[in-house]
Amino acid sequence: MQGSIELQNDGPGKVHPWHFHSLKEELFVVSGKVLLFWIDGDGYHQRACRSGTHIALPAETVHGSVAGAEGAVYIISPEGGRTALTTFLDSSEHPRPVPEFE
Repeated sequence: MQGSIELQNDGPGKVHPWHFHSLKEELFVVSGKVLLFWIDGDGYHQRACRSGTHIALPAETVHGSVAGAEGAVYIISPEGGRTALTTFLDSSEHPRPVPEFE
């Protein structure tokens, strides 16, 4: 079986607004800092992720991120190495404002 991963390189303050993916995805922060925010059955969460942080998001989890002041590099591994369908929410559908991050 063949699969793939994505290396994401976000510049300082880069925002990925609220969206969700069709597949489970795992993120591993290689360098820098990124603020990940999401909503699940337990409500709203946010986590400042630094180098070495691993996060797993189930399929269809509404989430987003903001890169820190020095940017962030992280690996995204979708379930089975397949290509996930990404759906961005219209700003009128955002469950909360996108948080700010240093």
